[in-house]
Amino acid sequence: MPDKPIWCGHLEEIARRLRELPDVWVDRALLQKLLGCGPRRAQQILAPCVSRRIGGNGLARREALLEHLRRLSAGEQQHYERRRRQRLAEYLEGLRQIRLKQPPVLVEAPASVLNQKLDGLPEGVVIAPGQITIRFHTTTEALEKLLALAMAIGNDRERFEEAVTIDH
Repeated sequence: MPDKPIWCGHLEEIARRLRELPDVWVDRALLQKLLGCGPRRAQQILAPCVSRRIGGNGLARREALLEHLRRLSAGEQQHYERRRRQRLAEYLEGLRQIRLKQPPVLVEAPASVLNQKLDGLPEGVVIAPGQITIRFHTTTEALEKLLALAMAIGNDRERFEEAVTIDH
């Protein structure tokens, strides 16, 4: 989706440049240059203000064109602000939908658990060949210890496999 036309933010500069011109008549080529837009858009903007023709070239009075540009700019700004707000609302709704689809967090994970090692497992977590024992008092404590164990395994899978493997 295109952004708001650049000329909308430079309307006072455009007005100053138009007023500095020696002639009160503005054609499509001049408007195109002032607005920094393409010929078709310049023609579309100029068309409602054309009050004089030289051949196929339409001319508009400077002040009438300036008034038209001000009205367009106000409308463009409102249009683009509405579109911006609509896109923001859609984005926020998308985030809300994603959040609704995510499973609930079972336990808050402290940053320290990211680098959990098998040697530093919480008290009550014991790894031995053929068995893993976890002692806990609350469900939250059980979940925290299981998370610490899972992170430690993920950080050193080979060492975990050595620790739990039963030699035959």
